[in-house]
Amino acid sequence: MTARNSNRAIRPQLADEPRESEKPDANTPKLVKNASSACSACRRRKSRCVGGVPCEPCRKADTKCELDFDTDGRRRVAFKRKIQSLEQDRNLLLQLMETIRSDNTRTAPGVLNLIRSNASVGEIRQFLDSDTISSSADEMPPKIRRQTSRKYMDIKSLSDIPLYEVPAQPWTSVTDDSSFVSHLISLYFTWQHPVLNWIDRDLFLRDMRSKDLNSKFCSPILVNSILGVACFYTWYPEGFANPAEPSSRGEHFFKEAVRLLGEAEGKLTLTNLQARGDIYTSACVMGKDRLGWQYLVEIAECVRQFINRRDLFIRETKGDVQEMSRSIDTTLHGLFSLNPVATLSLQKPTIIKRPQLEYFPEDHHPADNWTPYPRQADALLAHTNCVKNGTFDLGIIMWEVSDYLFGDEKPPSPDATIIEGFYQRLQKWDEGLPNCIDKKSNAPPGVMDLHMRYHNAVLIMFGFILPGLDQSQSAEKERINGIRTTSAREIGIVLNQFRSLWPVEYMPMNSMQYATIALFALLGSLEHEDNQKSFTDILISLRALARRWQLAKGMLRLIQLTAMKQESKLPVEAEVLLRDFEEELWTASDRQRFSSLYPNFAVSTEFKEGTSAAADEAELDRLLEEWDNLALSNKKAETIQEDSEERDSEERDSEERDSEERGDGGSN
Repeated sequence: MTARNSNRAIRPQLADEPRESEKPDANTPKLVKNASSACSACRRRKSRCVGGVPCEPCRKADTKCELDFDTDGRRRVAFKRKIQSLEQDRNLLLQLMETIRSDNTRTAPGVLNLIRSNASVGEIRQFLDSDTISSSADEMPPKIRRQTSRKYMDIKSLSDIPLYEVPAQPWTSVTDDSSFVSHLISLYFTWQHPVLNWIDRDLFLRDMRSKDLNSKFCSPILVNSILGVACFYTWYPEGFANPAEPSSRGEHFFKEAVRLLGEAEGKLTLTNLQARGDIYTSACVMGKDRLGWQYLVEIAECVRQFINRRDLFIRETKGDVQEMSRSIDTTLHGLFSLNPVATLSLQKPTIIKRPQLEYFPEDHHPADNWTPYPRQADALLAHTNCVKNGTFDLGIIMWEVSDYLFGDEKPPSPDATIIEGFYQRLQKWDEGLPNCIDKKSNAPPGVMDLHMRYHNAVLIMFGFILPGLDQSQSAEKERINGIRTTSAREIGIVLNQFRSLWPVEYMPMNSMQYATIALFALLGSLEHEDNQKSFTDILISLRALARRWQLAKGMLRLIQLTAMKQESKLPVEAEVLLRDFEEELWTASDRQRFSSLYPNFAVSTEFKEGTSAAADEAELDRLLEEWDNLALSNKKAETIQEDSEERDSEERDSEERDSEERGDGGSN
């Protein structure tokens, strides 16, 4: 027996296995583990809490048993995630309701088909959220981004039929993919061109299709500048110079256009002038409007030369003289109308002289339609010439406002009587619009932009009057503030109408400037419920644009920092949006990407003397550097304090448990 057992293989004891002497006796009472967080009553009694509601000590003592989640960091994180999940589900429900209620001929059929095909909640959310594909892809690691983009890109690409088929070669060396170039050209002439129109579309497309590098209305410089702008509207990964870098939209085409423009060595041609307009636009959207301003100065000089030599350019034309005349007039109209929008927004003096130009015939040609590419939907009447003429007339008034406020002879403090005269002229312009473009609802982007441009001018010029009014002028101050908040809400209404009709990713670039000025105007009047709602609605639009455009990102951060600095009481929804923006989108490195003149309107209007030094202090990149550092420091301090409080709470719990266990051991 003994011999047999001596030959038995001995199993080695595992490191974590208790020894025989350490195994608990069956008769030994089992120790009850403490709860990870004691209830409030046990904390007060300084007794051991074993968990559960009610816990055993509270049940025996017949006391109320409550858990304080705020003192438990782990529970608070889980609780926060649960709230975020519920908020996402609620937002999805509201999106579904709004889609079914107001978008029956567009998105609703697709949503219903997804639901009936047993699509997941995530797929439905992706379909509804027009900004999700690009924004979520921007935040993913490169490998996951490629997989996610490919999944949804394939679906969209299959149904993507460009409005305009054009060749990639010989116009650009960035890509030889004609389908992609056709996609970008179609996006540009659908969403950008109706708002900032300095190119005769039909003449440009005809010459681009000809592949003739010597054509009059198309050139590699112009094509690359257009493609660079169009990349800000695309979901294609080819629209990024670096697919792993969200801020690189259109940079490859932009750099190619700038290179070609440099090689032109200042040669004055129609397409070179037009290209400068789009290069300026790209630079601004990238958050580099200091560079953009340099191109705007070049545009002003080129426009001056074209106005002086217009007849000579037309006489030297080999071919249809009327085509060249029409194209030059379109360019001069469009670039002049761009100038006051830029100078008012940047609070700079006008740099283009007021031109004497003829109006376009408002003939309402049957072929003058606008189709919301890439959506398959019915076309709307574009009213292109009516919009051109209306924009030009509005531009003349805005030019005079800009010259008065920021020109060489600007007053120490704006005269309220002169500003009131501008306002009456703006009202007369608004009342005199043709019937075809006087309605903002169910209108193409060009008409929507026209109305927002009007309200933007009202907001800016009256914004310089308010700081100069004293307490004895309270009635006048209230009247002006009422005019401004009304215009701000009108901008919000137009932005909401756009979002209800088309995806926010196609909102024209001017919209972020209008939204920012409107938010600044509403920031000081949030005691009224209507203003609160409008503020939140506009903030939603700007936040969506901030996912795609660097300048919109900086503008939204400026709004957030201004509200923090002024200690403004924001609507709850707005606070949530801004907090989410700060946590998900904004990083300390973002401000380093800016070289921006864009002013903080809430600060710049406070300087009654209107000195250039004061304007410089209100510029976007300077304020972001100063205020963002302060905000991030405060946030870091708050985080450190919260972490310290959580650690202290956990240490107290641990000490209580250790003390109670030692006390139990002593009694045993």
